[in-house]
Amino acid sequence: MDTVRFDTGGRGSRLLRLLGIILAIGLLVFVAPSVSPGKGSIARASQGDLAYEDEMEKGRQHQQRHQYDEALKCFKRANEMRDKKSPECFLWMAKAYQGLEAYKSAIESAERVIELAGSDSQLRALGYNYKGTALQSHSDGKDQKRLQEAEAAFREGLALATDLHILHYNLGFTLMQLGRDLEGIAEMEKFVQLAPEGTNADNARKMIANPRRARENYAPDFSITTSAGEYLTLEDLRGKVVLLDFWATWCPPCVASVPALRNLYRRFEKERSFVMIAISSDREAETWKAFTAKNQMVWPQHLDRSFKVQRAFDIRSYPTYIVIDAEGIVRYRCGSFGSQGTATIEEAIRKALKTTTRTVASN
Repeated sequence: MDTVRFDTGGRGSRLLRLLGIILAIGLLVFVAPSVSPGKGSIARASQGDLAYEDEMEKGRQHQQRHQYDEALKCFKRANEMRDKKSPECFLWMAKAYQGLEAYKSAIESAERVIELAGSDSQLRALGYNYKGTALQSHSDGKDQKRLQEAEAAFREGLALATDLHILHYNLGFTLMQLGRDLEGIAEMEKFVQLAPEGTNADNARKMIANPRRARENYAPDFSITTSAGEYLTLEDLRGKVVLLDFWATWCPPCVASVPALRNLYRRFEKERSFVMIAISSDREAETWKAFTAKNQMVWPQHLDRSFKVQRAFDIRSYPTYIVIDAEGIVRYRCGSFGSQGTATIEEAIRKALKTTTRTVASN
């Protein structure tokens, strides 16, 4: 399933940087007494601003590396320096909470942004966007009440800042999840018109063509080159059931699972509608090649040097197994091998294969 987005494009990023500068200047103005201050008071204010900016920058770096716990600590420390009244801090806290899937906390942080932004309509619109994304995520695409609240938040944001284009994308996505496809398509078309080269423009076009993408967990587009030199894309695999195995030679549970996976492959290797692909996060190509050869891992192998495929699927633990059906929809995901071994994986594969057989027969 595609997701609603925090991204605000270049304008949103510039706004956050500008906000930090404005807040820093504002603090200096606030602490200045009616008479000329001494050098010591100005120095203390400047040092406070530097400490604030340092914490914010460290938090943003942690956020970029998906280290949400550490990012949150930095944003909270920075917020303490602003008497817990920094809308910038609360914006970043909302994003960190979203990464931690702490949606209730994300909503509360976004509401604080709206409260503290005052007459700054652009900043309040950002707060509504973050609140809407948290509500939508919290809904799991099914809770109608939360989806309706997300719709209301995005509409509030658009009423404040029509040039915050991502709101059209997020509103369209939510409307599609509510089953209001024509309205959703209209919002997605507005987004594409306003930001044709934007980060989410391709996703928007896909949902315009197929609104089910907002309701079904479609796999992200990806491409790989196997160790045998074969180039494969998600589109190439359309019509097949795909098992992706995200692993590494340095991961003990991954290594322990190899014999069971080898047996699983043998059970399905004659099934023309099935493909099993291993995506390794190893850094040493020779170590990876030697291990796969020694352990007779004869199914397609890919060394994800750039972590591009892992980022696309948001892989956070190893091993992770993903089953994609013939339509490209993720039907099964497991973040560990588990005590049941390949039993649940095999069950998911067989179920997807049965669906594929019925679809082919009906056509």
